[in-house]
Amino acid sequence: MGKVIQFPTPKKRKGSTSRRPAHRRIKYFTREEIRMIRRKVRSLSDLHLQRGNTTAVREWMMIDILSSSGLRVSEVADLRCGDLRIGYGASSLFVRNGKGGKERVVQIPGSLKIHLKKFLSWKKDRREPTGSDDHLLIGQRGPISAQGIQQIVKKHLKNLGLYEPGKSAHAFRHSYGLEHYRKNRCLRGLQLQLGHASIEPTTIYADLTD
Repeated sequence: MGKVIQFPTPKKRKGSTSRRPAHRRIKYFTREEIRMIRRKVRSLSDLHLQRGNTTAVREWMMIDILSSSGLRVSEVADLRCGDLRIGYGASSLFVRNGKGGKERVVQIPGSLKIHLKKFLSWKKDRREPTGSDDHLLIGQRGPISAQGIQQIVKKHLKNLGLYEPGKSAHAFRHSYGLEHYRKNRCLRGLQLQLGHASIEPTTIYADLTD
């Protein structure tokens, strides 16, 4: 009886899969694009403030939070006035209902803290409710939803010629993550800031930087 010869199974070549690495699939804005978006919306806000219009004032607050904190769109929509920890010596936002229902505290830069203080004062001058459980961002029909934020961002991106499918409000979170890692080189700190359950999704930003 002859021997049965078993040939080794050919190994798959590295990179032979058609699926791209995660860090090449995510959408984010460049530093220049972030500056362009912020500059444009802030200019509109200043103009609307002079004219007594409220739309761009709220939209600038929204864009500033998205680009300066790394919060998810749903987390921005759910922010309450009482979630702002911007008193003396404090510069953070409390996320009461993050992904998976988890809470966390997100550190924010001094520029956003100043903006939030001015925005709260503006709301009080307009006699808008600013209680602990009152939503920070409201529109004519009540609290602005996550879908509403997506549409507002899409509008500004189209006006600036930056819109492309899949690159919308969530891209601010990726842009923040990338910039945070560039500056601090600390995956653990970024994981806590973004609210990732594990370190694995956070490593995308290290791959992007490399």
